[in-house]
Amino acid sequence: MHNDSHSSVAHFNQILEEGLLGDEDNNFILYDFNVLNAQLQKAKLAFGETFKHYVAVKTNPLGAVLEHIVSKGFGLECASFEEVILAHSCGAQAIGWDSPAKTDNELRESDKLEGLLINANSLNEAERAIALNQTASIFLRINSEVDTGTHESMSVSGAFSKFGEPISNRAEIIDFVLSNKRITGLHIHASSQTVDYAKTVEAIKSVVSLADEINSHSPNTIRTINIGGGFPVNYHKGDEYDIQAYADQLKVACPGLFDGTYSACTEFGRYYHAYAGSTYSRIEDVKVFENKQVVILNIGADSFVREAYNQGVWYHEIIPIQQDTSASNKTLSTDFAGPLCFGGDFIAKNHTFPVTARNNWVCIKDTGANTFSLWSRHCSRRFPMVIGYNNAYTILKEKEGIDQIVNFWK
Repeated sequence: MHNDSHSSVAHFNQILEEGLLGDEDNNFILYDFNVLNAQLQKAKLAFGETFKHYVAVKTNPLGAVLEHIVSKGFGLECASFEEVILAHSCGAQAIGWDSPAKTDNELRESDKLEGLLINANSLNEAERAIALNQTASIFLRINSEVDTGTHESMSVSGAFSKFGEPISNRAEIIDFVLSNKRITGLHIHASSQTVDYAKTVEAIKSVVSLADEINSHSPNTIRTINIGGGFPVNYHKGDEYDIQAYADQLKVACPGLFDGTYSACTEFGRYYHAYAGSTYSRIEDVKVFENKQVVILNIGADSFVREAYNQGVWYHEIIPIQQDTSASNKTLSTDFAGPLCFGGDFIAKNHTFPVTARNNWVCIKDTGANTFSLWSRHCSRRFPMVIGYNNAYTILKEKEGIDQIVNFWK
């Protein structure tokens, strides 16, 4: 089971008691390092000694969190050159770079960084990386073209995907790799939130087969397989998905990843972070109708971009944190609206929730991944304070100042 309602209330009450909330703190994010540590350990144990683990920066780019991950011996996976520099500033000794649009200047600049792995997005990009960067390890990303059954926005394996060299170009891939010895690994990331492990395993197996064929022509050319990330998170009540079961299926289908034939990498993000984060917001207003209430929060599509623009796809449990006596035991169908000035700013709709009132608080659970990392400047609201919990509460990031907003746009 992931975090329960009682712990969410207890955290809030303790944060209040310790005086960490100021008068202007109408929302904040809580990040629990104990949950992160547990998830990191589960992944490490599931895959064993042949795997090196990179953690996706885009999922949660908070510097204090990245530094903690690095201190545990994990690498960082980056989706932009800016993230590469951020990862380097956080002390990462192993950095994977996965952007599908690496510029010539970025490739030149990256030559100055130690411990860099470039996952080239195509044969064309691999050719440029080889020419412009002399020191990095270079892998080639492969589009397995396997339909993993995930939501369209999370799939990167379609016939016309912007990600990876299509595996149907098999002969061209083999010829390129055999003639460019800088390519020492293959990379695949088929999709995210795929609950059918067999589909993900099928996609990875196709890339291992490609590596086997390359090595049949020139032994030990491909030495590493990067299997990407994408392991799913259960946002509803109940048990989390079993990463050990996924690793076990992969071991049966691709024993070479576990027996030393290949070294291997992962790039999970959501799996590590989602359960570690909670977002708290004070209720600014409540509009009550006959059979519904619309609760207006102090955070919305600025943090919950995917939730607002893909209504119904991303669920979060939302629980009441009562701070006055105006609420009753009655429940209503409830829509949770954010503060932004457009009609689509809703975190969730049609939740059953107690009748509530202005100045009560709510907790939105499992928000440590791909929520505040997608922060939107629409309406120019300030990024909230982030509080870390590691058996004590500390402020990881202060609430953004209005002057910082003004300077951003000027």
